[in-house]
This record gives sequence, C-alpha cells and structure tokens, in this order.
Amino acid sequence: MGKVHILILFVFNSWLMSSVNWAQENPEIRYHASLELNDRRAIPLDVSYAAGKQPRLTIYNGEERIDLRFIAEKNDSIYMEFPEIAGKIVFHKQTLSGRWINLNKSNATSYPFLFYSVAEGIDPRFDLPLDLIAPIFEGTFDVIFTDSEGDAKGIGIFKQRGSNIEGTFRTETGDYRYLAGGVFNGVMKLSCFDGVHAFLFEAALDADDSTVMRGDFYSGSKYHATWTGVLNPNANQTPPNAISWPTESLAALNISIKTKRGKQKTLDSDFFHGKPSVIQLMGTWCPNCLDESKYFIELSQLTSFKDIRFIGIGFEHGNSDKDRMARLKKYQKKMGFTYPLYLGGGASTKEAHAVFNQLNGIFSFPTTIFLDKKGRIVQVNSGFDGPATGVFYQSMREETERLLLKLLEANE
Repeated sequence: MGKVHILILFVFNSWLMSSVNWAQENPEIRYHASLELNDRRAIPLDVSYAAGKQPRLTIYNGEERIDLRFIAEKNDSIYMEFPEIAGKIVFHKQTLSGRWINLNKSNATSYPFLFYSVAEGIDPRFDLPLDLIAPIFEGTFDVIFTDSEGDAKGIGIFKQRGSNIEGTFRTETGDYRYLAGGVFNGVMKLSCFDGVHAFLFEAALDADDSTVMRGDFYSGSKYHATWTGVLNPNANQTPPNAISWPTESLAALNISIKTKRGKQKTLDSDFFHGKPSVIQLMGTWCPNCLDESKYFIELSQLTSFKDIRFIGIGFEHGNSDKDRMARLKKYQKKMGFTYPLYLGGGASTKEAHAVFNQLNGIFSFPTTIFLDKKGRIVQVNSGFDGPATGVFYQSMREETERLLLKLLEANE
C-alpha cells in the first residue's frame, strides 16, 4: 500500500473515530415537548435532542420523523429550521425553552416551545403514565366533527398496541396525517405537530356502548370542535374524483398563471398537446400538499411515467406576488422538485377557482387535475390520502398509476 493510501486511510479512520466519539458524547435523548398555544391549553409531543457543535432536534409523530436543520448558535440560543415547511424553532441550549416561529402565514406567528426529561415509566409524549389495562379504541369509525359552523364528516382510523395508539382522520379535503399517543386514565389522547399544524384529539368510550367514542379536537391557538365516532369497519366517504369536475365534458384546460420571473403565462391546449398532464394545485403551507409533492416527485423519476407532464401551481400566503413567488422558489429548492412550479394566486380556494373557472369549484388543497394528450380534463381529485392513512394511501397510488398508464396508452 502506498504512502498516499496509508495517509488517506489514517485520515478516514481518524474522522470515523472522532464521529463515533462525538456521537457517544452527544447522544440523542428523548424528551417531552410542549407548544404553549394559548394560556389554557398546550399541545404535547415528543422530540429527541443531541447537543454539540452540530445539535440535532427531531420531532416524532408516530411513524413520522421530522429532522430539523441546524442553522446557527447565537447568544447561547440554537436556531433550527424545518426541512421543507417554512418555519423555525429557536431555544436556549441550557433551559431548552424557546419559540416555534411559523412562517407559513403572510405574517409570522410565534409560540412558546419547550422540552424536558420525563421520569422513567412515563409516556414522553404526554408526560403521563399510560394505563396498565386500557379500553379498546382500535378500529375504523364514522366521525362527526361539530364546531360553531356546523357538522363535518370524517373517518377515524386507529391502531392500538397495549395502551399506545397511532392513527389519523380521513376527510374529503385530506387527512390529519400522523397522530400518536395513548390511553391515559381511560381517555385516548393523540397529538401531531408538523411545523404548520398542531393538533390535539381526546376521546372516551361511552359508558353504555363501547362502539361509540366522544371527545374534543383542538387545533392551533383558537380552534375547538367536539367529535363523535361510531365504530364502522365499512365507513366511507365521497370519492375524491366526485367532488370537483369540469362544467363541460372533456373541456380543454385554459388557464393564466405567473412564471418565476413574474410574467403572465397561458397554459392551454397548445401547451398541453402531445403528453398527458398532471396539474397539482398546492401550497407550501399545506402538509397534505407536501405528501402529494413527494409522491409526484417520485413518480416523475420513474421510467414508466417519464412521458407524463407534471406541473405544480401554488396558491400562497404573502403580502405580494413577489413574496409568494419567493416562498415557492425556496420550497422548490428544499424539496428538489423535478417539475416546474408556477404561481396561481393567494392561498384560498376562492382564488384557485378564479384561475380554474372551468370547474364547478375548488374545495381543497391539494386538488389534482388529470389531462389527456389533447389537454382535456378527464378527472379531478380533491384532497389527498397521505402515507398516514395506510391502505387508503396504497389504494390512491394504485388508482393514480392505473389512470396515468391509461392516459399514456390512449391515442390522441
């Protein structure tokens, strides 16, 4: 072995040993964390943290792991940012208390954030002892949410192992992503924090009917709803392709959007001609859109779908189109998009419908429009069943890919 190779090997081994020593000296430790969203209620969660020159902070939501990126250390405070969603967490490295800064609205909001160690045998997420013998909450439930504006339907999906529970809620506009928690003193408690949403669900089984649960749902600093779930293995809802549709059969899509440079651009049958297209109405502030974007980026890289044209059209928060476009550009870079993003307008279904006025309406983000090789609308899907929905996510993928192959095989 030559001297150069020996030197390289020595340097590599030294680096490897220093990395191992650093990891041993700065292990990841699981902590209870809390978001103080108002003076009455906090959203509990759990994180892991490793101190050091390159500190690591990870947020857990059941199967989901969100690894924040270290930005800097200033005046004994650690600055971390979310990997895709616009937001930061800043905390003092000694007290482990600081703030979550949400950058997904037109104007940033900030809430107290802290984390601390819990006693052995205590659930780190809720800082409570799990029930030794727990009621059974597992199953699929028809759900009704009730707030000041009325009722809304959903489907609750829960998996239970002992006193630990994970699950989500499906709705016609998307899912509530990864919820995690357990049973504490007979009450199911589930929470989620993804950098945009902070959710807390609580429920107890009816004393006279164990197939019915009732509870409360808290979101962010203000929202509250009550909810009721009734066990129903066959629970279903309106299919995603039966909510929004073109007002004229096989209408050719014709829209006006803005490019990265702020120029108006028309996307019409001439633009779309020759390839099937997938038009994604999305927002950088929308976690369901994030799930869909990851899926479409994956699809666009597969040989089977190389002749599908994917296009994202963002509807963004911001005080100007320049600000909205800046958000899209940053998101595109963070995510590693393989397809173009354009700006549609502000972050509302009303503005989205103004652009896509050939449809009966836009009712959710994301909304996905599938076009044939002539640029004609063949299907519109509202919402998105993300990975947290399990078999529904797999079914959505299979149906989407069957449709795309059908569009590829069809003659113009």
